[in-house]
Amino acid sequence: MIWGKKVAGGALAAVLVATGTGLATAVPAEAAVAKYKCKAEVHLDLGRPKATSSCKKSGSGKKVSKQRVKLVCDVVRGRGNPHEIPWVLFGPWKKPGEKSTVMCGFSSFTRSWSVETKA
Repeated sequence: MIWGKKVAGGALAAVLVATGTGLATAVPAEAAVAKYKCKAEVHLDLGRPKATSSCKKSGSGKKVSKQRVKLVCDVVRGRGNPHEIPWVLFGPWKKPGEKSTVMCGFSSFTRSWSVETKA
């Protein structure tokens, strides 16, 4: 009877040690999340404003899991009395190493652009 309790106690200790080592190895992986610096650029493509965002690894950046570009265009409407309407466009969510791109339509002018990120 005592022999059975020792075996059961040993098996329980082995399970607890295995669980503890699994938790100990999971913590450094989380602590080693890369930091990125993101930037957005705008240029004309066939007369239309085109914005592109990308992120590069940097020690002084912030944690980023996804990024996209935000482009605000002034769309000209009306022929007799032309007026401008701000139009906000978003690029697709991409991983930090990939580029996110979006374009305004014709008869548009660039108002502003930026990068949006998710941690």
